[in-house]
Amino acid sequence: VSDIKFLPDNSGFISVSTDRTIRLTNAETGESKKLLSLPFALKSISISNDGSQLAGASPSGYLVIVNLKDYTYMTLRNEAPDRILSVAFHPTKPLLAYGTEIVNEKGLPIKGSVKIIDLTSNKETKELTGHNAGVSSIEFSPNGLLIASAGLDRKLQMWVVDKEEDLPVVMDNNNGNIWDIGFSANSSYLIASCNAGEIRIWPTDPKILADQICPKLKRNLSPDEWLKYVGNDIEYEATCNNN
Repeated sequence: VSDIKFLPDNSGFISVSTDRTIRLTNAETGESKKLLSLPFALKSISISNDGSQLAGASPSGYLVIVNLKDYTYMTLRNEAPDRILSVAFHPTKPLLAYGTEIVNEKGLPIKGSVKIIDLTSNKETKELTGHNAGVSSIEFSPNGLLIASAGLDRKLQMWVVDKEEDLPVVMDNNNGNIWDIGFSANSSYLIASCNAGEIRIWPTDPKILADQICPKLKRNLSPDEWLKYVGNDIEYEATCNNN
């Protein structure tokens, strides 16, 4: 079993496996039925917020959409020989993000990227770079404001949705590759599982960061430091009210 996702109405969960099947299981009774067999295995799945669609990412290079009403599927992308390792629906917008592992002519991984598709037009709207290996996990925050990606390069990146052209927040001080990530229900924290047996948590709310940092500071930024690090397009103000 490569991935499991619960349906939004909690009627059960859908799982995918290396046997190339998609199955629906009732979590209370344990009853399971096969929904679909594919010509390739899926590594990662995501279910739309209304429960009508499932997106699947295949290491064979395929990105598919499964209709959960009639259990038919269509191929959105074929990136082969590159691999697709992760996928995520935006919680409110018609956007789908997927993570790739780009390989060289010998089939060896060289970098990874995140691509975002507008599902209304089936056009790629953005490609987010920065990973030096495959993107193992992608998540939108529950409030839809953030998107984060985790890589097999021990790096985690986070962007503001609709402002992806800005530089991402990069968290690369991990002791191992990052297998999976998730946001807390209130979108205030990002959680990552690493292969060194660690679970790491980062706050995503600037106020939480300020509450942790300000008690340790003895002064505010000077006007010159503000100009250097913040810029002149935002009026100077005290960075910590307790200083």
